[in-house]
Amino acid sequence: MNRVSTPKIIPVEQRQFLPDDIGPWFYTKRHLAKPVAELAGRCFLDSRIRENITCLKNENPGLILGETHCHSTYSDGSHSVKSIFKRAANLGLDYVVITDHLTPGKFLIKNIVTSLKEQAQCINEWDETSKPIKAYPAFEMSTLEGHLILILDPECFSQVSDISLQFSDFDYQFVSMLDVIPRIKPFGGISIIPHPEIKRTYPFGTPTKWIKENLIGLVDGIEDISSGHGYQETYSQELGLASIGSSDDHFNLLMGTAVTAYDGNIHPDLISAVRSRQTKAITVENSLQHLLKLARHVF
Repeated sequence: MNRVSTPKIIPVEQRQFLPDDIGPWFYTKRHLAKPVAELAGRCFLDSRIRENITCLKNENPGLILGETHCHSTYSDGSHSVKSIFKRAANLGLDYVVITDHLTPGKFLIKNIVTSLKEQAQCINEWDETSKPIKAYPAFEMSTLEGHLILILDPECFSQVSDISLQFSDFDYQFVSMLDVIPRIKPFGGISIIPHPEIKRTYPFGTPTKWIKENLIGLVDGIEDISSGHGYQETYSQELGLASIGSSDDHFNLLMGTAVTAYDGNIHPDLISAVRSRQTKAITVENSLQHLLKLARHVF
């Protein structure tokens, strides 16, 4: 396989590679949308998601399902780690992967480390009536070709110093996915392409053509379904990757509307299922998609 050569480092000073939507108006929009999202969740979505998840599990004993892409206040999300974990458990999800951003010059590795420490603390001190949610240390990294989700072995919650050392040199420089993916090997990690083909004014959704030419044999999974971006595709079949379903939730609203499922009788965890390409992207609840399509234009 001939991989396309890419520049290894682009200085953060080259501003065209920096997200241009993380400014005062961005946070104002988030502040305005938060109470609306909370009301929609409590009064409408939560019961529907919970009911549909219960049906899925009744029909498929041993099915493990969860959220693989969402954000907390440690990057550009509007809810705390604890709030996300609590809602995930109440919805009946088995696991949740918080993927706060590592964006050079914007969201740094120290944010990720602090988030991971709080996640570990929340699990260790779980005091809810629902069973504890399983969590995976993870983050979403901005690279030259687009965003990349890195999910590490749960034991790495105790290795945050090593994670910081491994990825701190990306705080102020953009690099290629080809340089990033090998770094997760010591942490037993997997890599996932989120929202492929989604275009923004900066590298965001990696083109599937580039993935096919450069990442087959390196990357593990790809988002076939994203309720947050409103698409359902068959990228995983085309590329031979694990099928991932998620929400890219920033408001603690859409979590659980699209999930990644696997057979818990076969695989001990998400990482094993993804590596074996034995996951399934599932749409759990989509009744708000028409409203969300309008909201995407506004927010």
